[in-house]
Amino acid sequence: MTRTSGSMMSWTSRFVFPLWILSALILIVLAQTPTSLSAQYKLGFAVFLAILFLYMTSLRLKCRRKVLLPWIRWSIVFLSTFLGWRYLYWRATETMPFGYGIASSIAGLMLFLVEVYGFITFLFGHFINIQPLLRKPEPPTGDPAHYPTVDIFIPTYNEDPLVLRPTVIAATQMDYPQKRFRVWILDDGGTEKKCNDSDPAKAQKARERASLLRDLAAEFGAGYITRARNEHAKAGNLNHALTKTEGKLILILDCDHIPSRDFLQSTVGFFQRDPKLFLVQTPHNFVSADPVERNLKIYSETPAENELFYSVMQPGLDFWGTSFFCGSAAVLRRKVLSELGGIAGQTITEDAETTLDAIALGYHTAYLNKPMVSGLQPETYSGLIIQRVRWGQGMLQIFLLKNPWLHRGLSITQRLLYTNFAIYWGFAVARFLLFLAPPAFLIFGLDLCDTTAGQLLAYAGPYFFTSFVVTQFYYRNVRWPFISQIYETVQSYHVTLGILRVLRYPRSPSFEVTPKGEQMEQTFISGLSRPFYLLLILNIGAIVWGVMRWLAEPWHRGAIDFVIFWAVLDTLFLLAALGAMLERPQRRSEPRATFRESLVAEYDGAKMRVTGVDASRSGIKVHMTRNDFQAVLQCLDLPSWSAHDSVPKDILRRFSLVTWHMHFPEGGSLACVLRNVVFDQNKERYDIGFNYIFKSSTDERLAVATAFGDSARLQRNVDYRHGGKSVPAAFWYLIRLGFHHGSLHIVYLIRNMLGRGWLVCTRILTKETWRKDL
Repeated sequence: MTRTSGSMMSWTSRFVFPLWILSALILIVLAQTPTSLSAQYKLGFAVFLAILFLYMTSLRLKCRRKVLLPWIRWSIVFLSTFLGWRYLYWRATETMPFGYGIASSIAGLMLFLVEVYGFITFLFGHFINIQPLLRKPEPPTGDPAHYPTVDIFIPTYNEDPLVLRPTVIAATQMDYPQKRFRVWILDDGGTEKKCNDSDPAKAQKARERASLLRDLAAEFGAGYITRARNEHAKAGNLNHALTKTEGKLILILDCDHIPSRDFLQSTVGFFQRDPKLFLVQTPHNFVSADPVERNLKIYSETPAENELFYSVMQPGLDFWGTSFFCGSAAVLRRKVLSELGGIAGQTITEDAETTLDAIALGYHTAYLNKPMVSGLQPETYSGLIIQRVRWGQGMLQIFLLKNPWLHRGLSITQRLLYTNFAIYWGFAVARFLLFLAPPAFLIFGLDLCDTTAGQLLAYAGPYFFTSFVVTQFYYRNVRWPFISQIYETVQSYHVTLGILRVLRYPRSPSFEVTPKGEQMEQTFISGLSRPFYLLLILNIGAIVWGVMRWLAEPWHRGAIDFVIFWAVLDTLFLLAALGAMLERPQRRSEPRATFRESLVAEYDGAKMRVTGVDASRSGIKVHMTRNDFQAVLQCLDLPSWSAHDSVPKDILRRFSLVTWHMHFPEGGSLACVLRNVVFDQNKERYDIGFNYIFKSSTDERLAVATAFGDSARLQRNVDYRHGGKSVPAAFWYLIRLGFHHGSLHIVYLIRNMLGRGWLVCTRILTKETWRKDL
């Protein structure tokens, strides 16, 4: 078996773990060596500068990269872990505030435990990223008439059929022998129980939806499967479909994950080469903004939030043989599922749980980092929280109910990494407690750390700065500094509640479908923002109180300076988080992929070049220069005008009656009509939206294939968003995000309170709205 097939660990990976243990032992001895404060300054910052030098060298490596980069990586791991361990040893042995009363002792211990948690996740980050495995697509081999048969499952529950439609269309036109695959709509919203509900309105709605999906399946040559009852949520839906189908491989797609044409061509070959392979997972590539990106307006500026996991973490897990099923955009072997008894259902993260069971039986997994789906993110903050709470609770459930340390058949690294999957979600608890630390010290006078400013700078400074360098080293192109903290902030309180709930009742969580395709006509404040008002008030109060203490306690100014800066940073995170909770109008109900291509637009016999912006199943947006747009008007005998900021309504109305034909680079053309026109004053061009006119299902197939079928274009779109930002530049970016969008949230709240009275305030702040959002 070879590593390319994802079978067993190579000699390299078997060598890495003992070296890791040996390094840890050496570090423990070195880190506990006592020094004077002056020597610690020199040692700490000398090690930090060495790490910084290694990082800068890695950026400049072009030739000999494969030879030098592993040694640079190992050096950074060793040196940064040394600093972290030395800092924690100092914190544990010299700074605990156990002589300042019970309250200070408890608060200080909690802060120390948060720091220990941070160091553990720091070590896991090193461990996972020590040698990422980068695979290439594996096309199927042999006679196409004998390629492995594939069933493509598209489970759906309550999503709008318009969300499902492009996924079904794309899945039915895969670049794979037509007789060797079949697409199935797995309708859990049209079960017999739902269609015969005691409420006539609900029953009628379920029957109408089921009828629409049956018609959709028949129109594009897919199959339709439903069942009697909604038992065991998504896992039950998939397992029922397994009893009705026969394909040797199963491709699972969420109903909003539109596949590219080459999905099967890129993945099926892995299974031919490794008979013990259970899973090939690919990235969840999203073409819509999540609530943080949309409400903070950073979607086109920063790398996608999920890129850190799919572009960096999953390849790292793949090296250790622990890449796992993520619920969609993955191919699985039916034989293994049959041996397992189907998709696991003991927890609400059935995907990762199933992977654990398969690995324990000796099967392998593989991760192919090639974006081949176009999906939708949750549109609202409440939708995002539902999704993330489910993930966190499910991973913790796996650890509590199927303890990897008691699960036979796993390697030591697999046990460690499945432990990490559960530990990771403790970030929410840690982040929440960190928000409370500055007020605890500055307002309530609790001593959290028995040290001086000089000692703190000598021990914490090098470790703190090194953590930024290490983060940049691993994640520079896929995550900007401080952006992770914004995402942690928006999840902190609610994920913490979810984790505490599952710790108390491990079997209590139930599967909740993440809302997709939601539309919002008005701006509003999420009802889940209430706890963040209190955290913001506490931290602003801590800053004010800290300034007063700084003036009154000159002997204490070093510590006060440090904690005030901490409170300022937390305030920026909280303001940015509130900006993400001011929900903006969202009128799109289907995926719209970026489409940066040169097109030919034809109208009334004349042709012109335009530049694509984005495309969907139903239409396309293009850029047109102002001069070209005026030329079009003249050709169509429509009047021109002098103003450039808007197009007169009568001209738009007449313009919208003209039928255009859009010719695509891959071939083919579609008729379309004007939908809207927006003038961009900065770039002196028009953004023109067109709606397609479908004359047959063939036209609709072309529209879907054009927007979503080319995985190379999807990769270019992902790469376009990749790119690093320095720590100072990212800090300035955080300041702008926090003050601008946080102030918009606060101003909107105050205007509603003053303009509509306290009734609006009560709606925002009461449990009724809270429960409605959840």
